[in-house]
Amino acid sequence: MNCKRQKVYKGMKIGYIFIILLLLVACKPYGDYKERGHWRQLKENERIGFYWRHNDKIYAALGDSAVLVRYVEPMKDVDISTFYVNKTIDKESENYAKDKNHVYYPWHMIAVDADTFGYEYATELIVKGAFPSSFRYVGDGKGTDGYTMYRYGRREDK
Repeated sequence: MNCKRQKVYKGMKIGYIFIILLLLVACKPYGDYKERGHWRQLKENERIGFYWRHNDKIYAALGDSAVLVRYVEPMKDVDISTFYVNKTIDKESENYAKDKNHVYYPWHMIAVDADTFGYEYATELIVKGAFPSSFRYVGDGKGTDGYTMYRYGRREDK
């Protein structure tokens, strides 16, 4: 291949990449939704919504602290340094959390022995397919990463 053809080929390649990136940006149907609340890191022994931080572990559970530590497993594979919970007046938003790897919402919960020392814990938390870097809570139990809308942690199709 001669030098002139290489330059044309390289220019076409850059043009195709630019067009693909432009299409990806244009395909964010939920990109203009405004965020509600703010993302906050949990301090040691602090609880926001369904999430509690204890001994640098995050628990997705409600109940007495002593009971939770004894009977509930902490969340697995959570990056505690990037773990944030959305905090607003709207209590539903406080169930959305994220770290650098995942968006979380406790949509499958189990209640244990409510008559004595009852507690609840979540067994399924990861919001499948959501991009944590662009995820925001938009109100009414809904969150979006710009590409997909989620309501109470589940994908909501148009």
